[in-house]
Amino acid sequence: MKRRYRAVLATLGLACVIGAGIAVAAPASAATAHGSLRGAASNRCLDVPGSTAANGAQVTLWDCAGGDNQVWTYTTSKQLLVYGGKCLDALLPNNAPGTKVAIWDCNGQANQQWNINSNGTVTNAQSGLCLDPSDNGTANGTPIQLWTCTGLTNQRWTAPAGTPGAPCRATGGITYTLERAAAPTADQTDAYNRISAAMTKAVAAYNCYTSLTKALRVQYNPGVPTADGNYNGTIRFGSRASMVQATATHETAHTLGVGTYPGWASRVSGGRWTGGNAINELRAITGDGSAVLYADGSHFWPNGLNQPSEVRSPDDYVNHTRMVLALRRDMGL
Repeated sequence: MKRRYRAVLATLGLACVIGAGIAVAAPASAATAHGSLRGAASNRCLDVPGSTAANGAQVTLWDCAGGDNQVWTYTTSKQLLVYGGKCLDALLPNNAPGTKVAIWDCNGQANQQWNINSNGTVTNAQSGLCLDPSDNGTANGTPIQLWTCTGLTNQRWTAPAGTPGAPCRATGGITYTLERAAAPTADQTDAYNRISAAMTKAVAAYNCYTSLTKALRVQYNPGVPTADGNYNGTIRFGSRASMVQATATHETAHTLGVGTYPGWASRVSGGRWTGGNAINELRAITGDGSAVLYADGSHFWPNGLNQPSEVRSPDDYVNHTRMVLALRRDMGL
């Protein structure tokens, strides 16, 4: 680990429902959720057809594939964003049943504001009408509209991870095995307990917000100054100070390719990361369209969790996993 920048609060424990940050055109707002919107009746996702970013493109149902055109961020301004800057929009006339639901440049208007409700419905803040697959459709390509709320399952959606009250989707498959001495000393037993607590939380965060799979092998090695992680899936903890969730999360990133995959070095130039996916993801998280993603031979920042003090809130764990996914896309993983 390396110190990169200061944070003001100490590490918080993992909450399975946590949020993230996002950029919007007008106004900027923080995000509370990030992920897919899956129809309860169809088991298909809210999808921007053909991954287009064109204003007016009507959204549809489509098989869930995890692409950027199916990843929605719900903000504190009640916007549902895709691609970091396009809003889910009820097209004019935006207060009548049958109104088409499409994407549009974010403008802060009420027809781009949505309520994600505890009963699974998503209602337009301006009209009060429900997000509805037309004609009760469940097939790929079914266009999405506004319609009078009926309480039927075709108007119910699984909210993005992070929405207050929404459960963790738990789609990941990262596991770890902690190697233990046959007859551990008191020092080893204490270390094992600390490492287990840290790794369990770290793996839970990755499995909550990613669909990555990997089997990790974790060791306690007092000769390691802090902790380290390897792309082969090995994580070693040395100091007691490293046996915390933030460090375990950081080292897990190394096992997933951060600073360890052969494609890493070629995407670092002049102390900056050059891959477009991760740069765009950082700008979506921070709300800063000119944000710079820094990197060296092993680390990235911000959101790299290079020091436990960098964790200000549980939001930082989901932001970290978002960045790791984007970095992996840049490296072709």
